Formats: sequence, structure tokens, C-alpha cells
Amino acid sequence: MKIIIIGPTLLTRKCIEALIRHDEEIAAIYTLDDSMAWEKSRFAIMDDIAEKHDIRLFKVRDINACNVVEQIRGMQPDVIFELGWSQIISKEMLEIPKKGCIGVHASLLPKNRGAASLNWAIIRGDRNTGVTLFYLAAKPDDGDIIAQKEFDIDDRDDISTLHSKSDIASAELLLENIDAIRNGTVKRIRQDPNMVTFTQRRNPEDGVINWNSGSREIYNWVRAQTHPFPGAFTFWKGEKLYVWQSEVQALNGCSPGTILKIESKRGIHVCTNDGVLLIKRAQLENDVEMWADDLAEKRGIKAGGILG
Repeated sequence: MKIIIIGPTLLTRKCIEALIRHDEEIAAIYTLDDSMAWEKSRFAIMDDIAEKHDIRLFKVRDINACNVVEQIRGMQPDVIFELGWSQIISKEMLEIPKKGCIGVHASLLPKNRGAASLNWAIIRGDRNTGVTLFYLAAKPDDGDIIAQKEFDIDDRDDISTLHSKSDIASAELLLENIDAIRNGTVKRIRQDPNMVTFTQRRNPEDGVINWNSGSREIYNWVRAQTHPFPGAFTFWKGEKLYVWQSEVQALNGCSPGTILKIESKRGIHVCTNDGVLLIKRAQLENDVEMWADDLAEKRGIKAGGILG
């Protein structure tokens, strides 16, 4: 089965590595042009893996460009796997492979179609999520389901560890179903339109912390937007203060956003509407990330000050 891979992320790479271990024939990899790498969270280099395994590598800005579509059509792939590409795949591309275009979405479809599904799962405080292997269709995340794999979200997880869980589950799901895809024995499951929900795309400016929220909500907010994403942030004397790591503390009554204390080797304790959040890692805009208590000492952040 001749396979073409479309994708520029760590998810893409993890699945390519799994397919190579399984001795599948990958005819080509299409990834983002290097000039666009900074625009894509979790961008991964494909050059080394393509060279090592003698796979043709193409770097493109638009996967639906006429020349790209014609090039892929000329390769006559049996299947195209779209893994982490942001563009909607065109109708012309969908019609090329004999066995279809297949993608992975980081939710249990038909729930949570759309962007940033794992970020939203943490923000909402979900206790589990999963990945779906499915056939691409004209509408995003709308095609028939091949299989799904569920996994837990625990309190130690942040968006980076959750993406790692999702990558592993996606690669496993791909290998578990590759023979059925090859043999045409997939039991396609139609998505129930009555069960569809959506998640919205997130922008860097959406990360502002509301100190009037509860400690648990702010903790989820921080871990959902930490590295490699733009980060949750507040303000100290008008300057953006990014919070990269935090921890929920015991209840304590004080005005939300008030710095309760600076604790050496621990961080900055900040009041919320129902308790205290400990900021452990932080960064002022145009400065370097550091332990929050070191940042407080360096920049004169004191107990009694107000964030927000």
C-alpha cells in the first residue's frame, strides 16, 4: 500500500516512525515550508527521517495548490494520511487515493470538533479524552469513524504531556487499523449529527488570567496554555507576566489577584476567588522564564501587590 503523509508536527513524526517500524511503504512526506515553521505549534523537522529512510520530502506553503495536487495525483497513492495539517484538504485531493484520505483528530468525535480540542479539555477540567481515526470529508472532522482510543487526563498533565499521550494513542490506533485499511475491511461508523459539539480556535491574546475565577479553574487555565503554546498571562504594573506552571493551594480569604506572600524555593502565592494559587514558573514580557520566587526578588514583586 503506497502511503503519502501530510503533516508538520510531532504527531506526524510519531506516526511516521510507527509506520516505518511496521514496514509500510511511505512514498512521500509533505510538510510545511521552513519559513512557516514558527507559525505552527509543535513543529517537527522531517529532513532526517526522510533522508535516513529514502522518503521523498516536499516542503509546501499550500497543500491545496494546483501543482501540489497534480504532483500527488501523479504518485498514485493508495492512501493519504493527514496528521496535524491545519488547512482543510480540498475536494480534489480527497478524490485522489483509492483507499481514501484518513486523518486523526484529538477528541472522541463527534464531540469536540474543531481547533484546540486538547487545550479546551484541560480548561474544562475533563477527566478523559481521546483520539479518533477517521475518513476526511468535505466538512472538517465530519467523516466516518474508523476507530477511537480513550485516555485519562490526570492532575499532573499539562498541554505538553497531554499532546504526548495523544501522539502515542494516534500512532497505536494507526497501526491497529492499518491492515483493515489496506484490505478494505474497515467498519465505517457514521457520526451522529445530534452528538456534535465544537471547540473554538485559540489566539495568544485569549490567555489572560481572570483572578476572580477559582484556584482550580486558573490552574487548569495555566496548564492548558503552557509550553509549547503562547501561555497564560496576567499583568504586574502594566507589564505582561506569563505564568507557565502553578499549583492549587489551601483555602484562604483575600481579594482576588492579591499577592499573599513570596515563598523562597516555592513561588508566588496569589489569591483567587476561592483560595490561593501558587505560581511556580513565570516570565515577564521581553525577559527570561525563571522560578517565580527568583523573579519576584529580581523585579521587586512584593506581598500585598496586585496582579491583573
